[in-house]
Amino acid sequence: MESVVCSSPGTRNWRPYRGAVRYPLQLPVTVLAEGQAYEALTESFSASGVLLRLRQPLREGQQVEFLVEIPAGTLEFSVTAAVHCSGRIVRSYWNDEGQPYAAAVIDEYRFQ
Repeated sequence: MESVVCSSPGTRNWRPYRGAVRYPLQLPVTVLAEGQAYEALTESFSASGVLLRLRQPLREGQQVEFLVEIPAGTLEFSVTAAVHCSGRIVRSYWNDEGQPYAAAVIDEYRFQ
């Protein structure tokens, strides 16, 4: 995993610290939360979290699980990889067009 170097607030190149590199991947996923299934599309993905574009909103604090298939040739994978992730929603919001989004921390993941 690559590390990120951050500058100080107030400097020209300041960016908030991110613990993992984010990849702009738009992949369909079904998110399971409290016994319900939600259709979503990933917007960005990292080893520690994911940003989801949803049809229905999820609330902060919800525990979630999802299985994402990363196609061969993406992120330097030579074969399609299926990753089962579990975590929790840490941020939920609506964009200017009324589209719900949710950011989830990935607490555990395993390749299948």
